[in-house]
Amino acid sequence: MTINSRFIIRLAAGLVVLSLSAALPLPAQDIKDPGVLQALKDAKAKLQVGLNAWSEEQILAARDGFLKACVLNKSDQADLLYYVALVDYRLTSYYLSAGKNAETERFALEGKQYAQKAMSLGPKSGEPDALYASLIGMQLSVHPEDAMTLGMESFQFMAQADQKDPGNPRVNMLHGSYMLYVPSEYGGGPEAARGYLETAVAQFEKETGGDPIKPDWGKDEAFFYLGLVYKQLNEPAKALDMLKKALAANPGYGRAKSEIAALEKNKK
Repeated sequence: MTINSRFIIRLAAGLVVLSLSAALPLPAQDIKDPGVLQALKDAKAKLQVGLNAWSEEQILAARDGFLKACVLNKSDQADLLYYVALVDYRLTSYYLSAGKNAETERFALEGKQYAQKAMSLGPKSGEPDALYASLIGMQLSVHPEDAMTLGMESFQFMAQADQKDPGNPRVNMLHGSYMLYVPSEYGGGPEAARGYLETAVAQFEKETGGDPIKPDWGKDEAFFYLGLVYKQLNEPAKALDMLKKALAANPGYGRAKSEIAALEKNKK
């Protein structure tokens, strides 16, 4: 994608962001345009490559692709807006881990706007709510002085996601990974995360997928985070088993490879 085409897509996407505050959203429409479907497919593939390599460039390229799909679709669609919220969640995580607070704040705020719009257009799905809560959780790392207000809001939206969509493995995976990093004095930690992640793993084992539009990510991460939980609970054999399952689900998963290497080194 050329620099000019990226600028045009981001400019048009900026107009989409401004429209997110519309009081009466249009009803969601099915995606039928082959150009939109191809843009979505390409963006999902780029995002996976970016996550496996933990590459800022690839994740940003995926974001351009999701924004392109939104622009080509010409009307708001819950799944497309959800994917922009998802890639913003990934970028927020990336920049938080890199200690870049300005970028963390930017993508957290933009991701929350896309997630809110996806909630209004697809009120039955809890995934946008869970993403919204997770984005607030990462904002907390940048603004610890707002722990009371942001913390309460994040718990509220995560509980809302659970209530709306308890059978969704990505909701449980996001809730579990979120709780893993919540301080124990606020009810978080590995034991608090364990139940959500074990539920997510069981739900992923039953998920069939097949719809190219609907979300199909997260199985590898459910195994990965459950592996981290077992590691923190001093159950290395279970941790290694989960991490190997994460790698089997996604052979390119760089973080799983690193954790497996560390556990096997300690075992020796």
